[in-house]
Amino acid sequence: MKKHKRISLNKKIVLIPLSVFVPMLCVVVYLFVTLMQSVNEYNRITESVTYANHYSKEFKERMDYTMYLAVIGNKTVDELGNGETTINGIVTVNPYTYMDELSVICKELSNMATASINKTQIRFVENSLKSLRKCVAVLETMIADGSSYEDKIIYLDENIRGQSGLTAVIQGAIENYIYEETRNFANMKEELERNVATALRISIFLIAAAILVSLVLSSMAVQSIARPIRKLCKQTKKVARGDFTANTKIDTVDEIAVLTDSFNVMTAEIGSLVEDIKKQEENLRLTESKLLQAQINPHFLYNTLDTIVWLAEAKETKEVVSMVTTLSEFFRTTLSKGKDYITIKEEEEHIRSYLRIQQFRYQDIMEYEINFAPELHQYKIPKLTLQPLVENALYHGIKKKRGKGLIRITGWKEGKHIFFEVEDDGIGMNIYALERLRRSIAGVGEEMGGSGFGLANVNQRLQYYYGAEYGVFFESEENKGTKATVIIEAKDIQPFS
Repeated sequence: MKKHKRISLNKKIVLIPLSVFVPMLCVVVYLFVTLMQSVNEYNRITESVTYANHYSKEFKERMDYTMYLAVIGNKTVDELGNGETTINGIVTVNPYTYMDELSVICKELSNMATASINKTQIRFVENSLKSLRKCVAVLETMIADGSSYEDKIIYLDENIRGQSGLTAVIQGAIENYIYEETRNFANMKEELERNVATALRISIFLIAAAILVSLVLSSMAVQSIARPIRKLCKQTKKVARGDFTANTKIDTVDEIAVLTDSFNVMTAEIGSLVEDIKKQEENLRLTESKLLQAQINPHFLYNTLDTIVWLAEAKETKEVVSMVTTLSEFFRTTLSKGKDYITIKEEEEHIRSYLRIQQFRYQDIMEYEINFAPELHQYKIPKLTLQPLVENALYHGIKKKRGKGLIRITGWKEGKHIFFEVEDDGIGMNIYALERLRRSIAGVGEEMGGSGFGLANVNQRLQYYYGAEYGVFFESEENKGTKATVIIEAKDIQPFS
């Protein structure tokens, strides 16, 4: 028995749209090219006729009337060429300027001409303009020399404005230009009709062939593709609803069979992976929280212990007790018995403990103010939300400033949002450093060392818990200070179950 070569599903799927798309594309391209050629030709003719038509009558009227006024008023053309509208509605011109303007237009008309004879017409207009310029100069001389009115009128009628005058000659040449250009409309129309008729015949043939081929291929696709895929789709909907026990079997020997087997294996794997991912996410979030706790600078602890030792050696018992007590309160909040969330009141006490400890060391250069609205104390937030911001203000703002500086931490509630501000009057940042910090915190720039990592971690955690529109936002001005604003939703965060 003779075996037929099996066509793969990929080829079947590709052949169906190609059988329709390729013929249609050919027709569309042909029609588009034809249309663009016609449109371009039409635009050229329209543009050239519009240009020429503007000057066909206006040039003669304005030139003739201006020269006539010069003769009867015994004035120079400069005195009349002021662009004023006369009682007849004709605007006077400076003949020389007006002829220069038409000379420039002639060059443009020559370039736009679609009829070859019109280039000759334009050369004729240009030569006539040269002659007209000479006649205007002669008439101007006659006016200046005081020639008689009759002599000037006769010269004006015979050489410039009469039926055989140069303005009439120029007008006639421009009208011939318009006539020749307009005749091309008929030629263009005939060519377009021929192209449309040809395209119509080609389109009918190609559409008929495309329909026939697509019907054959579609029938093949229904038998070998559509039915198995519909059956497979039903199973995928079950998987989409979370039923990873869905299983299907299709009696084919082509790619659909491979797809079905792969689907069954994939469904089982996805079910297993989903469970693993849930566990990993819980571990990851716990790890992130632990990593953030680990960011507490060991130098802070070492320096604090050194200060306690120095105070003990100096017999400053009260200061030692106060500092040890404050350090204990600080780490009690930091550890929080493993909790990831603390109340805003606890967060406030945490940063207060941190600043008390730091003030033992930096009492000559640092002051601080903490002012939280009492209504905030009931809300829970991720712990160590504000401490990295306060640390950043101290080490990168106040410590590098000459003289004493102030760190002000405030918190308040507006509507459905809670705002925290950590503001210092330290050295601030220029716009480049500020933008680099913003990009690092947003996770789109290069990572920053030091506190930059802790600030980015704070921002990422806040956006994870509250949404992408929340987080940490920095403002700074060089030599004036920096302000970090934390915006969160006024709600309690629930621990992961």
